[in-house]
Amino acid sequence: SKTYPSLKFPSHMLIIPFSHSPTLSSISDPTSRQSTYAEMHRYRSALHSMLRHRANNSLGAVTWEVSRGNGIHIHWQFLPVPADLVRRGLVDAAFKVEAENLKYPRFESQSQPNDGDESAEPGDFFRVWIWEPPQAAAASDTETGAEAQPENKEEDGNKGSEKTLLLPLSPDFRFDLQFGRRVMAKLMGLEKRINWKDDVQSVQEEEADAVAFKEAFKEWDFTLE
Repeated sequence: SKTYPSLKFPSHMLIIPFSHSPTLSSISDPTSRQSTYAEMHRYRSALHSMLRHRANNSLGAVTWEVSRGNGIHIHWQFLPVPADLVRRGLVDAAFKVEAENLKYPRFESQSQPNDGDESAEPGDFFRVWIWEPPQAAAASDTETGAEAQPENKEEDGNKGSEKTLLLPLSPDFRFDLQFGRRVMAKLMGLEKRINWKDDVQSVQEEEADAVAFKEAFKEWDFTLE
């Protein structure tokens, strides 16, 4: 909560589906797999929308996942990041440099698969989505007296731009499950928090943070509609 005072709550989130599967691709029913993937992205978009309005486009976001067949439960980690770091290319550079230092495979830019079903991604991988919020409204809009139109709360989080990086992993590759957290902690000058066990909160603090987040997010929570 001290990193981004304007948010008034810690903003490192987990997006976790009900399906108890190690990877999305391991969900055998195509309809269930695709709907799970779509809903996870819907939550991610809603978080983007919340950030846009609470931080006035000063924060972007990074979402990462470790997809391994021998994993336990699908989850995505979501973390706001200063938009300036995204715009200057420092976020994707940080991931690539850390991978190179650890002698990991090279990151690849990921595009939409030909069949359009990203949820069926085969093999093991580490993936990161780097979202940049839109720039401030153009000066010409103000000068011409154009009237701002209300935005759709669910769709406006998709505005801006996003880059997707994929790090392919072989099943026997020794990969640090805290890689994403390590990269972001170093980038944001929070090295003391690389290991989550070094900064554990009390139950009372966690409960207070959960209440603060629910209050901030309820305007964007599509499950309350």
